[in-house]
Amino acid sequence: MGRVWVERWSALGRSSRRRWPMPLALVLVGALGLAARAQAAPAQFRSVSSGAYHTCGVRLDDTLACWGLNLDGQARPPAGKFRSVSAGVRHTCGVRLDDTVACWGWEWARAPAGKFRSVSAGSDHTCGLRLDDTLTCWGLNGHGQTRAPEHKFRSVSAGTLFTCGVRLDETLACWGSNGSGQTSSPEHKFRTVSAGAYHTCGVRLDDTLTCWGLDGHGQTRAPEHKFRSVSAGTLFTCGVRLDETVACWGSNQYGQAKPPAG
Repeated sequence: MGRVWVERWSALGRSSRRRWPMPLALVLVGALGLAARAQAAPAQFRSVSSGAYHTCGVRLDDTLACWGLNLDGQARPPAGKFRSVSAGVRHTCGVRLDDTVACWGWEWARAPAGKFRSVSAGSDHTCGLRLDDTLTCWGLNGHGQTRAPEHKFRSVSAGTLFTCGVRLDETLACWGSNGSGQTSSPEHKFRTVSAGAYHTCGVRLDDTLTCWGLDGHGQTRAPEHKFRSVSAGTLFTCGVRLDETVACWGSNQYGQAKPPAG
């Protein structure tokens, strides 16, 4: 049975080397256990984006990590450093530190040249906000979801077959499929907007929410609170209130509208 040398320090600060009856196998097991615990430490991220069946996040060192369904390569990010990432259904896009956009996954997701402030990946199309505040959209266009109006925008959100954006004057523009009224935006001023599957929600300037579109599961019935942000999903919606707690409403079939406490 193998033995190891162990360095032992006395109370006087002197060390002595002697053979301890400790099997080498136990030392190796202990070392491996410490390494496993170190490796199990949770990764730290700046931001995260959930798509249909996969998720991507920007780590603290600005590299990307993705996990989940990867049939089209949507969870296999490229090397490099990124400012932000947006996960869609079969593809993902991110803005690099040099303001260019990279997309991966579904073959129609290839990004155009140029520099961008932000990017939003939808179901089968993508839209990006350029440095001059104009929009460029690409991908499938069967419902006009990539035909962005010629305005200047603060932000953009690509949904399922439609897109919405907040203009510089804080009004909304939506385009694409309107089968459920999801692009019939109200005439208010907004801080942010989020395009879901068949409904849309936005935070007004007074921090209240309004939602429109398909409401089969109550996903457009926003609570009467004040919010910092909102995110519209498939059949549900979640938002962060001013007190930084989360509220969700709509379908809860898989527990998606039941946020954790704390």
